[in-house]
Amino acid sequence: MPTPLLPDTERQRRMTAIEDRLRDGYTPLNVRGGKGAAAHAAYNADGVNYHRWIRSEEREDAAGRPSFIPDWSLYTGDTTSTSAKAVTVRQPDNSPTPQEHAKTRARILALEVTEMVTRSKFPVINPEAIIIDSHLSRKYDRLTGAYHDVEGTPRTWLSDTLMVAPIPESANRKFLFTAAQNDAPLHEEFWENLQAYARYIDAEIVVGPFTYETQWWSENNPLARAYDPELSEHLCFGQMEIGDNFIFAGEMNTLPTASQPISDLTTYSRNRWAVFPHAKRQLKSVPSTDPTVQAHQVMTTGCVTRPKVIPRKAGVKSLFHQVIGAVLVEFDEDGRIFARQITAKEDGSFYDLTNRVSDGGMITGPHRVKAVVAGDLHLRKIQNANAMATFGFDLTGSGIRYHGSLIDVLRPEYLMLHDVFDNETRNHHSANDPGHGYEMHIRGRTSILSEIVQTGYFLEKVANDEREVVVVEANHDLGLDRYVREGRYRNDPPNIRLGLKLEDAMLEHRTAVAIALDAEEAPPRFSLLEHAIRGAVGDLKGVSWAYSGYSRLVDGIEVGHHGHLGTNGSKGGVKAFARTGRKMSVAHLHSPEIDEGVYVAGAMALQHGYNKGPSSWAVSHIVQYADGSRTIITMQDARWRAQKPRFSVPARVAA
Repeated sequence: MPTPLLPDTERQRRMTAIEDRLRDGYTPLNVRGGKGAAAHAAYNADGVNYHRWIRSEEREDAAGRPSFIPDWSLYTGDTTSTSAKAVTVRQPDNSPTPQEHAKTRARILALEVTEMVTRSKFPVINPEAIIIDSHLSRKYDRLTGAYHDVEGTPRTWLSDTLMVAPIPESANRKFLFTAAQNDAPLHEEFWENLQAYARYIDAEIVVGPFTYETQWWSENNPLARAYDPELSEHLCFGQMEIGDNFIFAGEMNTLPTASQPISDLTTYSRNRWAVFPHAKRQLKSVPSTDPTVQAHQVMTTGCVTRPKVIPRKAGVKSLFHQVIGAVLVEFDEDGRIFARQITAKEDGSFYDLTNRVSDGGMITGPHRVKAVVAGDLHLRKIQNANAMATFGFDLTGSGIRYHGSLIDVLRPEYLMLHDVFDNETRNHHSANDPGHGYEMHIRGRTSILSEIVQTGYFLEKVANDEREVVVVEANHDLGLDRYVREGRYRNDPPNIRLGLKLEDAMLEHRTAVAIALDAEEAPPRFSLLEHAIRGAVGDLKGVSWAYSGYSRLVDGIEVGHHGHLGTNGSKGGVKAFARTGRKMSVAHLHSPEIDEGVYVAGAMALQHGYNKGPSSWAVSHIVQYADGSRTIITMQDARWRAQKPRFSVPARVAA
């Protein structure tokens, strides 16, 4: 939309502001050199978007109406640049030279590109960083035997990162970030639902543009700069800084066929959370140099336009991974960042926590989620505040309740627990460390049975009739097997009798396995930890086991693997899991990640004693919705969402 005309006094003031800076050595638009751009210097002084205003004055001039275009000739410095703004165009009745005609072409393209990047409510504030140079080539004329100049296509460069006006105050703000491909149809159903949800939660929609095949500055193809008019107001072509710890990289024009769109961008945000516009869903945790400080994350948005690619390998492959979706970023009253992914179905409907948005913006709820894959628990090392925010109760037995915990609000049908047993007392990594053994003695933690009982009581507490609790057998659980198998209990007086009982149970299981194998039957499944816990605390109603190495599906998504076992006997890893072609939700790595349909949960505590130096760990959970879409929720300071928590304290504690 053209900028409305201002009073002549204000137009005169703006013209004078530009001309004063031209006299002082600042350059016209798109001219390099001098002290910098006059329009940008004026913007820094009074905050006016001079680039947009100059365009409006040029339109008035072209229409034959009075205008206040600055006198660019007042700049007397080096004008060797072929800036579009610095060009004088000859009248039609003159015959332009190739140089003049090339400059005119560059001028027209510069106007169009500047118009494009500054027309939305998130205008680029430094469009002079886009340098559009005219181009000449020499061609030999066989008739005259001489060379002559031939105009060429204008060339476009960037001299700086494109920026939009920063948002310094982030407290209590919400943003929905998504992406759009040029010359691609809008996913109208999702766009309608996204707008309705933005109104419902009072969020700002920001759309990061990207291109495929064509370029924004393609001179002869107007579709190169065509985005659906519905999106015009929300397009953001520059980097948006929000608060001190977040950027939206709207300037990052990445091809939709990129298989790893943020693999080399983890350092781009300079230790800040970052969201990049792209059609493929990806998330990475970027290490903090202090293991006590939670790692920040970079992630992609998903798209608001439908896929449109060339039918070749790169394009066809990308169709499988392109996501219709967005990223919701919330800031609480202290500016803490809570970011989570929104993934829509083909009909444009989507879930966000307990809300479902569908059918042209109808918002319903609260809905239950299908499953929550909690970050690795390690009960002996768990941070109690994180446990309260996740499960709602205090593990120390104080009776304090966290109202609005993640589990209480989302009410999952399945709760997947990884590394619930830490095996802290007799971990094989510390078997030959007398210092660790002494520490366990000082802390009164030499009894393996006490840790088994603690684990059992926790499972009893978290299980109820509304959900099935699934213990995903993990490497720390299997550490108990190794302790017994290696016979270390024989030289461990506090645990020798427990070890004897467990070894007997293990041998009983091996007997059953031998019988099954000889009968060419599938061997029975068994967990030594499960046997020990049920023997110590009872039946554990509502708790089941996902045994190591076996599949457990929830709506077609693999949730039964911890993540420590890879393919064909190798170690587990995201890349290896991605090659299975199965959507998976795993843990083990303690570092949240999304890649190729594999989601990785974090851990419930940042410090385990052995992790030192830079760390990509984060307190993160995976949420699976009823439609099969997933998101990662990363907690901040024992909060899982921007809403302020509420606690209740029993009277006996208060006294």
